Amino acid sequence: MIQISVIVPVYNGERFIGECLESVRRCPSDGMECIIVNDGSTDGTEAICRRFADADLRFNVINKANSGVSDSRNIGMDAATGGYIIFLDADDYIADGAWPGICARAAENANDMVAYGYYNLFASGAVTSEDFPHGCGIDRALLDTTLLNTCWGVLFRRSIIVNSALRFRGDLKTCEDAVFMIDFAECADIFLFCDDKILYYRIHAGGVMRRASLSDKLADFAVLLTRRIEYVNNRGGAYTASDIYLQAFPVITDLLRECAGNNSILDARRAYMETVGGPIVAGVFKNIEIKKLSLFFKKLEFLLIARGPYLCTAVYFKLKYLTVKR
Repeated sequence: MIQISVIVPVYNGERFIGECLESVRRCPSDGMECIIVNDGSTDGTEAICRRFADADLRFNVINKANSGVSDSRNIGMDAATGGYIIFLDADDYIADGAWPGICARAAENANDMVAYGYYNLFASGAVTSEDFPHGCGIDRALLDTTLLNTCWGVLFRRSIIVNSALRFRGDLKTCEDAVFMIDFAECADIFLFCDDKILYYRIHAGGVMRRASLSDKLADFAVLLTRRIEYVNNRGGAYTASDIYLQAFPVITDLLRECAGNNSILDARRAYMETVGGPIVAGVFKNIEIKKLSLFFKKLEFLLIARGPYLCTAVYFKLKYLTVKR
């Protein structure tokens, strides 16, 4: 009986996929299956994946034409047979000693979702850790932390995904993980947040989030923002739509800072002209009470974005990018 289906989408991942799959292979349980979805890779990825499948019957390789990570995950979910699904990105890997605890949680069959902490692994070799706050519940985890903005390193009860026809949205270039997490949370009842850190998340400059344009990021964030507001309205809990709009402000400033940092000031100004005056940012700003921004410089940023010339805004966020420790 398969307890855990590990789904690994991969595209041109020959540099790290071997380390990733080796960390999965160390799972001591015969009740684990690993479904590798090769998204039309043109490098040596397929050969590496095939070696693991040839050597270990728990591994299965699905080859398909390139169509993106959301479609790859959906295909992996369709092929999965385990009681629980866990997603793993091809450049990440399971921490040594983590598998017994993961398997034990799956064997308990007591939770709809089990979420874990993780390690950030930087290109320099530096490592930091991410943990859920003490006593964290699902609403706080989804809305007040960034730990559930991604789907990897979480055990999902597969029957909920199947019965609720949950899918990753292929029309999103970013935020597809976070939208899926909200979709799943609305269909589930029992959540467990563990102190264990089970994987290493590799951070590098060439990620999809960093490559997408400011316009695409804002458009995708608007979808996520809408889902978050729907979620809090449906839940009727401690969080309100006003809280969600307030939390959206630092996301927008981070996106503007990143745009200025990765482009010239004139190119950033051009990007701001195309987006900042548009309905997404304007819709957020009209729902924020400036007095609720806790820090004085946040109030200044609000006014600068809302009223300042785009060139001044670009210069400000360029300087902020250069001076704020990243």
